Amino acid sequence: MNGKLMIALFVLILGAYVALDSVFTVDERERVVVVQLGEIVGQNYPAGLHFKMPFIQSVVRFDDRILNLTEEIERVLTSENKNLSVDFFVKWRIADTVDFYLSNQGSEARARSLLTEIVENDLLAEFSKRTIRQAIDDDRNEIVAAVQVQSDQDAVDLGIEILDVRIMRLDLPDEVSESVYDRMRSERQEVIKTLRAQGDAAAQEIRADAERERTIILAEAYRESQEIRGEGDARAAEIYADAYGRDGDFYAFMRSLEMYRNSVGGKDVLVLEPQGELFRYFNPDVSQ
Repeated sequence: MNGKLMIALFVLILGAYVALDSVFTVDERERVVVVQLGEIVGQNYPAGLHFKMPFIQSVVRFDDRILNLTEEIERVLTSENKNLSVDFFVKWRIADTVDFYLSNQGSEARARSLLTEIVENDLLAEFSKRTIRQAIDDDRNEIVAAVQVQSDQDAVDLGIEILDVRIMRLDLPDEVSESVYDRMRSERQEVIKTLRAQGDAAAQEIRADAERERTIILAEAYRESQEIRGEGDARAAEIYADAYGRDGDFYAFMRSLEMYRNSVGGKDVLVLEPQGELFRYFNPDVSQ
């Protein structure tokens, strides 16, 4: 009885194992191929539950999401035979499950290694066509665009699609960096000198125009003041002459008062004889 029970239990366990090994599930985020004796016998399974032959067939799973690859090239030669180090990243995905499995035996690490080699070679080829200045400033976008197109074509046999290639960082050797920075500083200094010279010339021109306008304004003002003064003197002379003609004594009296104000009214000390002509209006004897 115990023997029969053990056999039944063994058969039950074996049946359960065979049943479990006959089914598999596929997640929405993965790709699956079924392999039998090294050959692919099933592919492109939708998400859900599926069946396979137990024991002789196995399931190989791959990530169906967009994957990232980040690497560094320590030495990149430009057209000037100058060295650069380049950090880059790649966005990629599995486009063909069969080609991907056959090209790297189902190993994602192997696929990453092959993909890195492809992108590095394409980057080296693009940088070798350009100078450091072009690589850093002008042609950087052109480089990554060309590498993306070429790498995508080169990765077709791997079952991989290249979605994007970006350069994260470009580093120059110390001696090259210093020479590039010196040249950039020299160019900026030349620009500064040119702008400063243009500013000085403009400032001199503005000052010259202002000085010329100032001279003209002063000359016009002086001319107008002289004309006004002349008209005033003429008018004063006319008034004085008219006053003298009407009353000579009153005119003489007013002129004497003006002379008193201009001479005696000051702070200076004058020593004069009271009997002089100057005080004729203060001395009755002199005025008579």
